[in-house]
Amino acid sequence: MQQLFKIYEDEESLRANYQTPRPEFTQQELNIIDEQVTKYSEEAKKLQEEADRRSTSCIYRVLPRLKKINGNSLYEPNMVSIGPYYYNLRNEKFKMAEDCKRKCFGSLLVRNRDQAMQINTYKRCLQRIRELEVDIRKCYSEEFEVAGIEFLEMMVLDACFIIEIIEMVGSLGQVDFSESLAALEWMVPYFYRDFLLLENQIPFFVLEEIYTLTRNISVEGSRPKLKLAALGLFKNGMKRSDSILGFIIMNFDNIGTVTVLHLLDLVRSSLIPSNIPQGKKFLSDTPFIHCISKLRLAGIKVSPGKAPSLLEVKFQRGVIKVPNIAIDDLMRCLLLNCVAFEQCHQRSSKYFTVYATFLDCLVNTSEDVEYLGKCNVIDNYLADDSEAADFINRAGKDLVLNVNHGFYLQKLFEDVEKHYKNRWMWKWANFKREYFNKPWLLLSAAGGILLVVATSFQAVMAFLTYKYKN
Repeated sequence: MQQLFKIYEDEESLRANYQTPRPEFTQQELNIIDEQVTKYSEEAKKLQEEADRRSTSCIYRVLPRLKKINGNSLYEPNMVSIGPYYYNLRNEKFKMAEDCKRKCFGSLLVRNRDQAMQINTYKRCLQRIRELEVDIRKCYSEEFEVAGIEFLEMMVLDACFIIEIIEMVGSLGQVDFSESLAALEWMVPYFYRDFLLLENQIPFFVLEEIYTLTRNISVEGSRPKLKLAALGLFKNGMKRSDSILGFIIMNFDNIGTVTVLHLLDLVRSSLIPSNIPQGKKFLSDTPFIHCISKLRLAGIKVSPGKAPSLLEVKFQRGVIKVPNIAIDDLMRCLLLNCVAFEQCHQRSSKYFTVYATFLDCLVNTSEDVEYLGKCNVIDNYLADDSEAADFINRAGKDLVLNVNHGFYLQKLFEDVEKHYKNRWMWKWANFKREYFNKPWLLLSAAGGILLVVATSFQAVMAFLTYKYKN
């Protein structure tokens, strides 16, 4: 009873202390509300600005979750900084490359022996970048502090440097040792990976405009030459370049009309064959297949595909045909940055995202990498098989697959899973493992079958002989 009285007294005290709500706000409260509404309106404007920027941007900062999974080193430049994102490190980490840029640009200018022509060329390049500055800034997903003449000079130097390297190596596939730039030949292999990083890009139309001004040709005339030379550069740097070569051959006549956002997008587009559809929209969970160690138990084999593009994976008669992929530092950077681009660029197809998901499903352990190496599907240039397995597993982790862009390997995933769940396939595969892989057991089984057949034949002949005698 005492507890009940105490509860009653507490309730009465609370009611006494409770203040009835005032029907109107005080002036101070109204001022606070006005300030909050203003802040929310500003946030809404920022959101709209981000949406507008997202609709035009094509050069992004890599998502933090991808950097956390794969590490920063495969997304950040080692030798040369291109564009504004790493501009503040140019005079520290990238000082050697900055010296090379100035040498390349100086070499380009001195081709015109007349000093007035040199000054005029430089002015025209700066003026054209100033006219395009608004469009250039729209290509970047983040604002940056580089501005004024510093911005113009950055774009001109970076574009001229890339063009000179492309022409030096990409056009004919080898350095012309009669040129003074041949002294920079030893640095070129270090530029391949840095030119393919998502955060280390400038818009491709900047390269086209500067190429036009420094070569005195039209933009339409510069596009096919520049694209072919750039693809030639990366073809020389990749260990498996059949796909790029095939793209060049198939699109040689209309390559000038192919839309390209930057160098990474150019190489990415060249690796996507035109005969592969994006696939139908998937309505359920992300498609899944088991690793190769488990698939082998169901009789599924892997063989190297003959398709030129590494993306052309097929499943036929219980065999997954995977084009050979050479896993080295350049391929790691290319694959991860293509995936990062597709994760950020919502208007892009998701071919590399799907391919990374497929590899992640196929490989679980170093034993899987070792088996795929024996099948001539993976050429591992990393330290060991466990490092390659770790890279593949990280590359396919926490990727977002947009349902609107389809899943180009969905039919392959469905067919493989259907085969895997067929119990008769398991029994047949188990029989082949038990007998076909062990010749003595096969001979023993064949001898047993032959003995049964001979005994049965003898019994039948004895029965027939007895019947005809009677």
